[in-house]
Amino acid sequence: MTWKAIGQSITGTSHAATTSGCEDTLYYECITTPDSDSVLIVTVSDGAGSALYGGDGAKIVTTEANKYITLLLQENSSITVTDIYAMAEQIYDVLANAATNNDVAIEEYSCTMVGAVVSSKYALFYQIGDGAIIRSNDAGALSTVWWPHNGEYLNTTAFVTDNVSMPDLQVVLLNEEINELALFTDGLQMLTLSMDTLTVHQPFFTGLFHHLRLADTPEKIATLNTMLAQYLDSPAINSRTDDDKTLFLATRLPA
Repeated sequence: MTWKAIGQSITGTSHAATTSGCEDTLYYECITTPDSDSVLIVTVSDGAGSALYGGDGAKIVTTEANKYITLLLQENSSITVTDIYAMAEQIYDVLANAATNNDVAIEEYSCTMVGAVVSSKYALFYQIGDGAIIRSNDAGALSTVWWPHNGEYLNTTAFVTDNVSMPDLQVVLLNEEINELALFTDGLQMLTLSMDTLTVHQPFFTGLFHHLRLADTPEKIATLNTMLAQYLDSPAINSRTDDDKTLFLATRLPA
């Protein structure tokens, strides 16, 4: 069944107030591999607010990750955990070159990386830093692939730029069919996750996935994507988080 997907990155009210702009980036697409499998590729990244070029780093991460994965799938129709480590090291090199060209330390491009590659047979997930990947099980319940990586102190996490050997990179390959997933940056963590029980706040996603399943034409999906942007920038959301926020949702379930 074909994937239906929507996703938006919205500037937080605190960033709008300082004219720093949105430092979150999202990139996704669905490709057909040489063996005729339909594969969903998505990466989200959150540029560190303390980094001079954090937003640029996030754009590099999402662009390079999806370019690397797409090329690999078009050549081999498959991907491995080792491939993701190689991809992360290559992205580090691109960030390092950008820093050198701007005569700054690589830390000025600090950003997170959260991504997924999902086919009809397997799902490969990868993550450095906070934000989260949510997946459905056979019963339709949602759970995190990993709990967000937060550092020793409040509002700290790991970044792609921390170490070229990628000690904080988490990767898992699941040989199972996954029909719904969501990815988001840390700007939505307090709305989507229960910190007390370390579980997903299911009601946040219930209506969103319901409407995405119902959208049965490209026009309806595009309209729903516009409505997602409006929702993420609504008073109901902005009253609970002032950070940049990215939300991606995908389903291949029928209405």
